[in-house]
Amino acid sequence: MKRLSALPALFMLTLGGLSSPAALAAWELDPSHTHVGFQASHLGVTHTPGIFRKVEGNVMFDDAKVEASSVTIVIDAASIDTVNAQRDADLRTEAWFDVDKNPKITFVSTSVRRIDDKNYVISGNLTIRGKTRLVDFNTVLTNRVVNPFVKLPVVGFVGSARIKRSDFGMTQYLAMIANEVDLTITLELLQKP
Repeated sequence: MKRLSALPALFMLTLGGLSSPAALAAWELDPSHTHVGFQASHLGVTHTPGIFRKVEGNVMFDDAKVEASSVTIVIDAASIDTVNAQRDADLRTEAWFDVDKNPKITFVSTSVRRIDDKNYVISGNLTIRGKTRLVDFNTVLTNRVVNPFVKLPVVGFVGSARIKRSDFGMTQYLAMIANEVDLTITLELLQKP
């Protein structure tokens, strides 16, 4: 498999300091504060943005032994939204995300590494359209606090990466729409009680 460097913020590895140093802690995504976005250049003139509206995931984090942590992200490919109904319908077709045959986009970590107090590298398998590539996600911890409403630890991450859509079999209009796609993930995690 081909390794893609600098992928998104998947991320979660950072929950350090909020979990018991002796145990692997489980975290859940807050769906109303978690966003997966992307943008691609159109004709080299503008960048067309989009998001996926449905994202789920599981995170296990051990701050004392970060290498034991794991991340799984599942995205509903059909939830793509570029604020243009016709383009969104096209992106769901066989030439693009092929959502009938490949309804989910997934990331499953294979390793987690701490760079410093706010930066991590999460390596793992990213699967789009049934094609899997080994990727490294650069992840930045934005903050960690106690949620005042539910009184539980919460942590946030933002990550970005650039991938080639052709690596996942999306080769339509390469002369007009950039092969390289910028990904951004904004993630909010709540520690499970």
